[in-house]
Amino acid sequence: MTALTAVLFVVSVMPARAGEKAAGTETVPDVEHRPNGVLVVEPGSPVDKRLVVSTVNVSKWNRGTTSPGTIVAEPARNVTVLPPAAGRIIDMTVKIGDHVQVGDELAHILSADVAQATADEIKARADLDLARRTLKRTQGVLSAGGGTTRDLESANTALIEAEAEEDRAQTRLDALSASTTDSGVMTLKSPIEGDVSVVNATAGMNITDITQTLVVVTSIDEVWAVADVPERDIAGLALGQPVNLTMPAFPDKIFHSTVSGITPIMQPDSQVLHVRAILPNLDGKLHPNMYANMTVMEPEPATLSVPQSALLMNNDAVTVFVEIKPHTFERRAVRIIYDEGDNCRVLSGLNPGERIVTSGAILLNDD
Repeated sequence: MTALTAVLFVVSVMPARAGEKAAGTETVPDVEHRPNGVLVVEPGSPVDKRLVVSTVNVSKWNRGTTSPGTIVAEPARNVTVLPPAAGRIIDMTVKIGDHVQVGDELAHILSADVAQATADEIKARADLDLARRTLKRTQGVLSAGGGTTRDLESANTALIEAEAEEDRAQTRLDALSASTTDSGVMTLKSPIEGDVSVVNATAGMNITDITQTLVVVTSIDEVWAVADVPERDIAGLALGQPVNLTMPAFPDKIFHSTVSGITPIMQPDSQVLHVRAILPNLDGKLHPNMYANMTVMEPEPATLSVPQSALLMNNDAVTVFVEIKPHTFERRAVRIIYDEGDNCRVLSGLNPGERIVTSGAILLNDD
């Protein structure tokens, strides 16, 4: 075989180039390049079958600022019960975990102060009764022609003073949560409905410090999520913003709320603001001191979005292929913002409703 014959034999058995197909002795490309960067894809060709064309959509985006936080009991639903006076605890009627209603008894305390207050109230009540009888008797004497107007005025004054003293004595007893029917014993009662979360006393213990916590009653039907938002992220903070909360205890669940409070003072040691969101907790699954990550969502204007699979680099520019008519495309530069996920925002270069190549665009990218 001569050298020329060998060269002709090699050429005759070489396959068609990528993008061409054999048709007798001619080759027809899948993609035709036309002026101004227009590309025409042959219908039904291998390239055409691999292209996916989709419509450019308008999307609403949210930029979330995530900060660590905790679940806390609402202060108005977390009440510390203190002893009104010194004394000795007779008994504790509750234990940790008990559910109590408003007015339920928590403890009974024998107190000398209560005994004195009880005696004062009994004496004041007796004096009031005497003052009323004295006034009535004076009025009767005066109507019968005896006595003087001055006697009547004195009786009226004595009645007013007795009423004031009885009110004072009764108010003192009420402040001590005591009753005159059980001299010397004061009864601590629950101020709210909730669960007993702390008990720091036992029967027989002497109380000498009236600032000592005896019982804490907490209601967790509604709790707060409080997060520390750093100074760099507070520019967009506002009341009513949507909030998403995630917790290690519920890894597959997102809790939704809104910003209900923002502390007015930046914490000087950590440069953060405390941000609060309210969460209903009727099932009791959220407990104070649980960890929670708070994401404050900042809505942004609606923008166009495209999948990142549509993007191609061309001479340091980000481009997409736009379908100007069936099987006909043009390359167009776009300005985009990358976001987490499969899509990105388009700032310029596309219009709503236009169709672009979202899969297989690399087959057209031969520049």
